Amino acid sequence: MSIPESIPESSTPPVRLAEPGETHTMAALLADAFEQDPVFTFLFPPGTSRRHKRMTRLFGIDVVRSQRLGGAWTSDDGSAAAVWYPPGQWEPSDRESLRQLPQLFAAFGRRLPLAGQVLNALQEQHRRLDPHWYLYYMGTKADRRSSGVGSALLQAVLQRSDSEQTPAYLEATSERNRAMYERHGFETRGEIALPGGGPTMIPMWRSPR
Repeated sequence: MSIPESIPESSTPPVRLAEPGETHTMAALLADAFEQDPVFTFLFPPGTSRRHKRMTRLFGIDVVRSQRLGGAWTSDDGSAAAVWYPPGQWEPSDRESLRQLPQLFAAFGRRLPLAGQVLNALQEQHRRLDPHWYLYYMGTKADRRSSGVGSALLQAVLQRSDSEQTPAYLEATSERNRAMYERHGFETRGEIALPGGGPTMIPMWRSPR
């Protein structure tokens, strides 16, 4: 999932692996970036109590896990963040899932069962795929969405994907997102209709170059 940006001809902004002390900053940035995203508007409807804090808590769970696995990326100026998972490591273990449960309840509250249904729908699709790099989240600050920093975060891992000859995968949340990812070589793999009347997500696959 990502917040799209236009891709100018300008030089690529510097990006790097995130450091442990940047966890909260990255999570809050992603919460801002996904504030109007269709999926997160469905999971956290406008008017939800402490909506931004809850979303920040949710993003923090995966930022921490991605950092531990070497998949959390940010720009030097802190204007963008991406949560990637290496091949074979996108799904938390049973022990990790149990440990995350209190944080998930704090984020979703009474909507936790619905969130679980959405996650299961994504995982059901995901488990049928060959090993791959998984882009879970990517977001950019509003005033930097035409700077190319999102493209830089993509290419940082796609170059590794190519060198390892390992595919990459993501779920786009809108037609605009899909168009942006197509420019980076991703191809649509059907649709995922989220349960509970949720929006449709677009699974996308990129074979290594």
